[in-house]
Parts: sequence; structure tokens; C-alpha cells
Amino acid sequence: MTSDLHIRYANEVAALSGTKSSVLHRALATVRREDFLPPGPWVIEALNGEYYPSDDADPSHVLHAVGVAIDVERQLNNANPLRFAEQMKVVDPQPGETVFHVGAGLGYYSAVLAEMVAPTGRVLAAEIDPGLRERARANLSGCHGVTLIGDALAATLPPIDILYSSAGLGTLPLGWLTALKPGGRMVVPITDANDHGLIFVFRKIEEGRPWQARILSFTRHYPCLGTRETGNLSAVSTALTLAPAVASLVLGQHDKDDGCWLHGEGWCLSAKEPV
Repeated sequence: MTSDLHIRYANEVAALSGTKSSVLHRALATVRREDFLPPGPWVIEALNGEYYPSDDADPSHVLHAVGVAIDVERQLNNANPLRFAEQMKVVDPQPGETVFHVGAGLGYYSAVLAEMVAPTGRVLAAEIDPGLRERARANLSGCHGVTLIGDALAATLPPIDILYSSAGLGTLPLGWLTALKPGGRMVVPITDANDHGLIFVFRKIEEGRPWQARILSFTRHYPCLGTRETGNLSAVSTALTLAPAVASLVLGQHDKDDGCWLHGEGWCLSAKEPV
């Protein structure tokens, strides 16, 4: 049952993010965030990144646009829902769609995504950390339409409408890119060895054509294991020193030219507009 407290939480996140999505609002009000967190009292992350303790275990402390620590030493958080809402405003999940969520953590945003694409959509949620995955499995046990797996890089993916990563990538795995349907959307952070970088939004127009791409914001993200080879991170660090001007994601091999911002294995972020 949706409470007044959870409705106020959804209202706050909607107002601060500027989203008008009734689908997102309903999901935020329906999924009980406190059920997907460590037991309270909580360690809360303010907007400036500083942590502070809640006075007690009253859920009102975490039903705000704040991050909540899962592991303070690793700086691993249940991220601020304001950031999630800003990204969902762009990719706009709809009922019936299939979502691949990388870095499920304790399962909260996987559950919100499942509520957004319900009743006929599905979420494939990946969490490589065994401890987090088992806690997420318990948290998601009552959520319809969510399948929880381990290694996102080893997954055999169905055709997907949205790829959403909660972990910072050092490269874009080609298996993920080819699974996205024409018209599909992808929001991912690409980060360097210090876990700083940029959040990108990509839209696949049609097979065989460059994708639309744009930078959404600067970010600091917990790293996505398996995508963090030294060469990839060095390339990201070098690219971040340049003025980022990215308009397209180009698949396939080609010689580097003046439009290339960041080259990967079989993909490139380019300043050239998609034709």
C-alpha cells in the first residue's frame, strides 16, 4: 500500500529532477526504498558527497533526494534518486519494455525499473558482487518481472529496449551494444582510474548506422568490474583531458580521425553527427 510519506518522496524527486513522467512517479511511490537498504539508522550521503548519520531508523530520513551508504569504506551507495530520475527522464522506460540493469546493488533501482515496465515488461538485473547479489535476491523476491544474474559480461542477452548501468565502465562491451533493439536507449557512465567521468546517453537509430549520443553530466561512479583494463582506463583519462564533444557512437573498426573522441574495441565516440 502506498503511503503519504512515499508519495511525498516521489513528489520531491519529481520536482527536483523536473520529470513529468507518471510512470516514474508511480514507481517511486510504490517501491518502498527503505526495504532495499541496510537496516537503519543509516549513513546518508548529502549532495556534496559528505556522509552523515541519521538520528534513528525512521524511514523518513531516507525518503528524500539523498544517497544512502551500503558500504562506506568502499564508497558504495544506493545512489541519490534525483540522479536516477534525471536519467530516466531521458530514456523514458515504458510498460512492456525490456531493461538490462548493470550493477543492481541491493536491488532498489531494479525494482523501480520493474515497476515502470510492468505489467508485461521485464528487467534483467546483474550484480557481480556475491554478497550484494544474495541480499538483492532476498530484496527482489517479491518483485514480478525481475531476473537476477551475476556477471553482466557473461550474460546471454535477449533483445533489450534499455540498458542502464549503475557502475562506471572503462569500455562498452560489444555484446551489450548488439543486444539493443533499433530505437533502444542506453545510459552509462564512462569513468577513468579514479572513477570520475561522464554519463552518456545513446540511442540506437537503426542497424548499421551510427547511434545518437550526448553527454548528460559529469559523474563519479563505483567501477564495473571486467571493463576496467589499464589500457581502457588510460584512454578514458586521456579523452577526459580534451574538451568533450560527442554526438555519435560508431560501431566497427575505422582509422582515427579528427572527429574521434574515444576509441574502443569495435566502437568509437565521435564528434560527428549521425547521418
